[in-house]
Amino acid sequence: MDILQVPFGFIKDGKVYQIGWGQNPDREIGEVRDDDRDKSVQFFQERFADLEKKINEVTEKIDNTENKGSFLMKLVHLRQHLPQHDGLGDYQVLEDHILKYEALVRDIIQKNRVRNTEIKSALIEEAKQITDIINWKEATEKVNDLKSRWIKTGSAEDDKNESLEEGFWAIIKEFFDRKKQFFEDKQKLTEHRKRQYEELVEEAKKLVDLHGQERFNKVKALKEQWQEIGGIPAEFYKPLNNEFNQQLKGKKFIPPVDYSETLAKLRAIKAGKEDFNKDSLDKIKKELFRDKGKSPDKFQCIELIQLLNERDFIKKLTLKRFPDFAKIDPEKKKNIRKGIINDLIARDRDDLKIFEDNSANFSSNDGKMNKMVENKIKSQKRKIETKVKLLEWVDSGEF
Repeated sequence: MDILQVPFGFIKDGKVYQIGWGQNPDREIGEVRDDDRDKSVQFFQERFADLEKKINEVTEKIDNTENKGSFLMKLVHLRQHLPQHDGLGDYQVLEDHILKYEALVRDIIQKNRVRNTEIKSALIEEAKQITDIINWKEATEKVNDLKSRWIKTGSAEDDKNESLEEGFWAIIKEFFDRKKQFFEDKQKLTEHRKRQYEELVEEAKKLVDLHGQERFNKVKALKEQWQEIGGIPAEFYKPLNNEFNQQLKGKKFIPPVDYSETLAKLRAIKAGKEDFNKDSLDKIKKELFRDKGKSPDKFQCIELIQLLNERDFIKKLTLKRFPDFAKIDPEKKKNIRKGIINDLIARDRDDLKIFEDNSANFSSNDGKMNKMVENKIKSQKRKIETKVKLLEWVDSGEF
């Protein structure tokens, strides 16, 4: 039986063996390839050299870094891999080298864990003092700072780590449970007080039926009850307080505005007895909207202004499409105007459908946004109604 000794191994029956080291027995690691023993031995020596280089790179990093503890598992993995590594070289030296650094890192970790135990114990004591902070915002900032410092602190000693973790997070949970309960109670109190204010506003509305000393006494009593309720957020209190005071003062009688003269002027423009002037109509419209009244004459004026403006727009659009419109037969003129108006109505109805489809698919908690969408749909419907009215004007000869 031919056995050829090589450094840290031997070759037997075409197989390459690694000589046992430590408690590891001799082990077959490969075979001679292409009957070239030297090349095969060199291959396994180079594998050992690569492993040695890798281990040295790790230990150099340990020497040059602050966080040495993070390399422990890397060292353990390398050490455990040594008996299975297929190479030729002094594996005992590699193991001793790894064990040296592993002992160093474990010692550092142990010291760090002792220090971490002290830090975490101190953080728990800090957390216990949070109950003395009255301001919830300040207390929450303190809790979040403690959580951040706790997470950044590494593990404590093995026999204390679990109890420290449980103790700290129990305090944090208890804080947030108390905070949640506080704000739930505060919300309930706000809702209760808000309902009390609303009830007093309803009572104040009944003052309209009281007079003299009876009214005076009721107003005094309502004011006293109002003062006793307690604070609620300004966003709720301000509108309620404004309405309450308005009801206490009583609503002043505002006589309706007489729009008969304005209505007569608009009808004269419609009949062609006065010239159309957009600036003049815009001025009238501004005056109408300044008046908060709801008289039928006011709304009739607004409707007439919209119709006159739309009629002027269609006249200009017709002349643009038919430059010789003035020379066209009256009956044909009527059909042209109706055709243009119907085209515009069809377009407006298409737009309305898009708005309504989008509104159906639109979901928002924003009340202002929902109101804006509703107003857009109402405005589009008014545009259609105005053009339909113009069709009636065309048929009646008023356009």
